[in-house]
Amino acid sequence: MVSHNMKSPVYILSDSVITPLGQTIAENMDKLYSKVSAVQAESHEQMGTLYRSKFADTSTFPTKNNSDSFTKIERLFIFSIEQAVSKLSFPIDLSQVLLVFASTKGNIEYLTDPDFDHNRLRIGFMANHIAAYFNNTIPSIVVSNACISGSQAIQYACQALQNKKNTHVVVTGADCISEFVSSGFHSFQALSPFACTPFDKKRAGVSLGEGCGTLILSTIPVSETNIEICSVVSSNDANHLSGPSRTGEGLASAIAGAIKEAGIQSSEIDVISAHGTATLYNDEMEALAFQTTGVSAAPVYSVKGNIGHTLGAAGIIETIYLAHSIQQDKLIPSIGFSESGTSIGLNIVTQATTKKIKIGLKTASGFGGGNTALILKKQK
Repeated sequence: MVSHNMKSPVYILSDSVITPLGQTIAENMDKLYSKVSAVQAESHEQMGTLYRSKFADTSTFPTKNNSDSFTKIERLFIFSIEQAVSKLSFPIDLSQVLLVFASTKGNIEYLTDPDFDHNRLRIGFMANHIAAYFNNTIPSIVVSNACISGSQAIQYACQALQNKKNTHVVVTGADCISEFVSSGFHSFQALSPFACTPFDKKRAGVSLGEGCGTLILSTIPVSETNIEICSVVSSNDANHLSGPSRTGEGLASAIAGAIKEAGIQSSEIDVISAHGTATLYNDEMEALAFQTTGVSAAPVYSVKGNIGHTLGAAGIIETIYLAHSIQQDKLIPSIGFSESGTSIGLNIVTQATTKKIKIGLKTASGFGGGNTALILKKQK
């Protein structure tokens, strides 16, 4: 288990989410509460009908300066970072801030393009290219660890802030759907033949999605409404290249560690934003981990039915959703759920419900057996 004692609290000062549901967090939250899904059927010559959450071909990500030389995912990162900065109540110099990037595949869609600068296929080069847009020469940090990339990028940022090396850190995660990614999941037979249904008895796999999320973090809150990140803990099952531990012990270890570091009791968790990929093994493993750690009675939801699995961006986007849900004292419903499909009964949220929320748990798991648990708390 990779843990890090939270020396001082870290606060979310600003954020930004861009998904096919909308280009602002307000649009995204409205649609989540209204049970709107961006997952659409699309026919593919080799793979048949695919259910994916994709940006429209006409989607633009308007950046402040010229970004014509940047790819779709690079513009998405820039647009999201600029949007998060524009919401701050004070100026921040992006040339002087540590940038932490999360992505599983970056510019992989250009793999077969002979005219593309193939250095930028490497996520580190892509990150530096984006940093240069902001005249930022501080070496960027890239976290690319399957589906826990976003959550671990937040973990890294918290450590950088607590080591007093930085006063503010920008954490951003994005992934776009490409033939490479779709065919990879298809070859695993992990794609759902219908829009994914997390925790449901009929669940049959993942629906992929694209999106970007950005957080601006600091150890100094600027408002009483800033949500606190109490703890982030990672673990590894060391079980299988693509399958999670069937007992959920790796995730349980991360959740237990996060609860301990946050200095709270299991019973204090008011809501769980689950990874909830809608694969047979992930959802069962999460349910077992929730039971093991004594949190299975808390309301649980997954947003994968709304936006699909956004891979390296998921941990960041879903943490932002959870933070706003806590601020608004409103539970996000899990769409696609009708009948329990896990051996442990869970309290799945099926309608947007007003509830006093103070503490939320976010879980993430990924290929290679990685798990991360993160706890958010309202200051007052």
